[in-house]
Amino acid sequence: MQFFNALRGDDKYYLPLLLFISILLHFPFVFNGFGELDAARIAVSVIDMINNGSLAAFANFYFTDVIPLYILYLKLFMRLFNYNYSYLPIIMNYTNAVIGTLIIIPAFLLIKNLFNNPKIAFCVILVVLFAPSFYQSTIMGFPHLISLFFLIISFLLYLSGIGQTNNRAFLLYMFFTCIFLTIAFLFKSDYILATGFYIGLLLIRKINNKIKIITTIIIIIISGILFLVFRKLILGPTGGTTMSSEEFSKWYHFFITIPVTFKSLYIQVRPVAYAFGMATFFLSPIALLYLLYKKRFDVVIFVLSWAALPTIFWIFIGGNNARHNMLSVLPVVTLVIWFFYERFKKGVVILAVLLILANYFILHPSFSILRPSGNLLKSNFLIKERMLRFQADARKIASLDDKKIAVIGYFHNPHVIFEILSKQGPYKAQKIGREDYRIEIDDREFVFIYFILSKPDDLIPELSKVIKKYNLYNYTFVSATYDLTPLKTIGLKVKTVDIIPKGIL
Repeated sequence: MQFFNALRGDDKYYLPLLLFISILLHFPFVFNGFGELDAARIAVSVIDMINNGSLAAFANFYFTDVIPLYILYLKLFMRLFNYNYSYLPIIMNYTNAVIGTLIIIPAFLLIKNLFNNPKIAFCVILVVLFAPSFYQSTIMGFPHLISLFFLIISFLLYLSGIGQTNNRAFLLYMFFTCIFLTIAFLFKSDYILATGFYIGLLLIRKINNKIKIITTIIIIIISGILFLVFRKLILGPTGGTTMSSEEFSKWYHFFITIPVTFKSLYIQVRPVAYAFGMATFFLSPIALLYLLYKKRFDVVIFVLSWAALPTIFWIFIGGNNARHNMLSVLPVVTLVIWFFYERFKKGVVILAVLLILANYFILHPSFSILRPSGNLLKSNFLIKERMLRFQADARKIASLDDKKIAVIGYFHNPHVIFEILSKQGPYKAQKIGREDYRIEIDDREFVFIYFILSKPDDLIPELSKVIKKYNLYNYTFVSATYDLTPLKTIGLKVKTVDIIPKGIL
């Protein structure tokens, strides 16, 4: 019964209770395979870079230049496991499960120390544990959760440092703030979008000391420079989206999208709501207006300086999904919990639990990682089914006996490539187009074609262009995402596998 004293205000049990809930919530449900497309792409990049160096064909299959320390981390683990690549998804997933539990400690301490309110901190972290995008991040592998862990530690150190009156102690705190911020960048560089929170902390603490303001700006600049230096040292002379202004400009122009219609705005904003949980999302503007009315500018600054820029940034980037918005979950949940606390101080824990339940019941369970449901456990079962199906189809395609095979698709192709590179012998890989690749193994050849079809009637004319471009007339065509049977009518050889419905991709 001691644990439940936490709910009645004995704050020494808050953190142990949160850790206990986190372990029960995450570890039994960790995947043993890839939970999403980009995780498979990262694994393929790691394998090819280990075998063929920084200029390998798949070196930038995912944007490896924005996650250099994660690439190094996975390479080191592969060495420990004697390059048994079948362990890659397990290592990636369990790393996040561990970090997903450990992150509770600095996150709890940050909110507790900032607002001097352990009950608020307890309620915020409790709701965050059940936030759809955070929960999914803890059972499947991707480096954004690791980056957030080091970023929050950096925030916590900075918060402690700016209150120091001793210059020596202040500089020591700033040094470690910079170290942990650099590590955060090296795991996921776009988390630089949240660094406005350092300025926010100065405003919340009402610090106008010029030395501390200048030091804050210097820390962010130095961390950015160190990221560039260490990225080069870790990855070597590889290409990549952010390795040059020219490549970044290409990426920007390819992905930038201006939501000028209601439909396009809805498409881009929807992942934000799924990330937070629907109830949390719809309560957040009400909470913001109320706290502005109550002149709780400390809470408003906390939320806006942390979450505003990354949220707006991803709304304007095509392909926005729930994972992109995980960075903003903690401050937005804090906003809603403070709203509850201002209105119903004694019942804030009960309201936090009701918020979790509201997120749970508003949406049906979902197998989508792009649009996760607050109905976590049933959704987890559906996502696991989806993952197993991806694996089964990938293994089936990778084991085909045909000598020349053209694999058509996009969302499923990385899973097939992983099966080939991780379980086959020596191979030769070549990038032949923007997202098109050729792999040669002994006397077999696989060609992977980036292919997205908007209308079924366009299958033959669109594929005909690809066939002509890469001279694929003598290849066997296969896809887990498109029914290629119509290709038989133009004399092409097709192997059939079960088609994965588009809705679960």
